[in-house]
Amino acid sequence: EDRFYYDEAHRLSEKVTFYGGTVKGGVNYIVNPHHNIFVNAGFISRAPKFTGAFMSSTTSHMLNKDVKNEKIASVELGYGFHNEYVNVAVNGYYTEWMDKTMTKSGTLGDDQKEFFMNMTGVNARHMGIEFEAKARPTKWLEISAMLSLGSWKWDSDSVVGHIYDKHGQALTMDGNITEPGAADHAWALINMKGINVGGSAQTTANLGVTFKPFKGFRIGAEYTLYDRNYAYYSFSGSNLQLGKEMNLLQPWKIPTGGCLDMRASYHFQIGKVNATLSGNINNVLNQLYIEKAWNPETVSQNIKEVNADNVYFYFAKGTTYNIRLKINF
Repeated sequence: EDRFYYDEAHRLSEKVTFYGGTVKGGVNYIVNPHHNIFVNAGFISRAPKFTGAFMSSTTSHMLNKDVKNEKIASVELGYGFHNEYVNVAVNGYYTEWMDKTMTKSGTLGDDQKEFFMNMTGVNARHMGIEFEAKARPTKWLEISAMLSLGSWKWDSDSVVGHIYDKHGQALTMDGNITEPGAADHAWALINMKGINVGGSAQTTANLGVTFKPFKGFRIGAEYTLYDRNYAYYSFSGSNLQLGKEMNLLQPWKIPTGGCLDMRASYHFQIGKVNATLSGNINNVLNQLYIEKAWNPETVSQNIKEVNADNVYFYFAKGTTYNIRLKINF
């Protein structure tokens, strides 16, 4: 109900319902006391935000006819083995993100007419396999290992959007009214299929060992490796260019890096009070590697990959340590 931009007879908007929800479930089959197989699946349908369902939610009742629910479908299959000495788990996952919300707004023409655009068909695919193992060959030794291999990529090409004014009328590049789908109906297009998602390592491995030489005391170390880590970049409607076909750039791949960490803890009593003294040494070897990177460039008309000379990044911290004393009264 809008009493500011509309008169008494037109203050009420049309009523619209967007159905959304989440369905998920799983089955774990215990083959015998040592083996199990499991499968999980889920589907999410997320109703669009109020600001996306209307051309201009603050000044207009006109509905965005192209708006769609954002959807996520996922399935996971895995296997586990455990006994007195070993725990092993391996699983594979596949997730499809569909119709991720991406909108653009701005002004056109000499009279600076407002326009609004909603892109549909923006999809991403995340899939991979994960392995975890923990071995206890003796009471005083524990060995752990982890490996994660992922493939996280955008999965859409020729994603196109057309622009409308706040009253739902199709606009040309000059801000004039035209027919929806006409040759002069202003548009924007983005190609993004096969472009890696940035911000997290898609290959991660870890190997650790823990010693427990006497009651209450633990000391251990682990080495973590990061590979296929692509620079983070900001991708939204602001990257779209009206009347142009743009390419989402392949992000810069961060060189392989990793570090060794150590930790120790000792549980003891002070009178009748339980206490824990613990400490960590991070990046024991003081290794110099790039932890995070940022692509200031995101899209281009002509090139497919980001310029490696125009990337910002952070090195990991050198050797650091901390000591903690915890007392439970």
